[in-house]
Amino acid sequence: MRRAFLIAPALSAIVLSACALPSALPSFEATAPASRAPAPPASAVARLPARVSAGQGAPIVTETDSATHQGRVSVTTHRGRYFLWIQHPRVTFFYVYEGAAAAHPPASVYLVFRTHDPQAPSSNRLTLVCNGAEHPQAVEPTFAFEQGPMTSSRVFTYELSLETFATFTMCDHAAVRVGDITATYDADRITQLRAFAGGMRAGVGGGD
Repeated sequence: MRRAFLIAPALSAIVLSACALPSALPSFEATAPASRAPAPPASAVARLPARVSAGQGAPIVTETDSATHQGRVSVTTHRGRYFLWIQHPRVTFFYVYEGAAAAHPPASVYLVFRTHDPQAPSSNRLTLVCNGAEHPQAVEPTFAFEQGPMTSSRVFTYELSLETFATFTMCDHAAVRVGDITATYDADRITQLRAFAGGMRAGVGGGD
């Protein structure tokens, strides 16, 4: 339940920034098999949106790991905020590839959904909501429980097919739900997802 609460703007910025969740992506070792997956079906690639600018607020991050010879591209659409009754999960999408550059679009895209005590999903069931229609996903997540000195976090990582993810980016109104916790996508966040997905087209069918 929301309540009215007044706090000095400067102090509010400090407190909320301190309560933002840090990144909790799986290790490169854990995603190595996905980086070596063959190219996805042409029908899935055809669903990827055109390349667009990501705009403000959700930079697309590229990382490399020399030990596993992998690259990882991610976008965090919801940073996560936890302070008193303000409880919002952190949501990140990412994919991996083998080598110095992706030879083709990924066969799968990972969704990382992270919550922080006292917020905990009622179940690990993932539902993608597109234009008001709910689409439960029959995929079991990898689960990690992180115990901190005073509180803990729960991290659910789902592997989605490229076609499922690309279809999700086509929605005008969308949401990601794990159990009873929902992260809603407004127009700006959908644009960020489309920019992320469009980048997978590099070198494919006239992509940049």
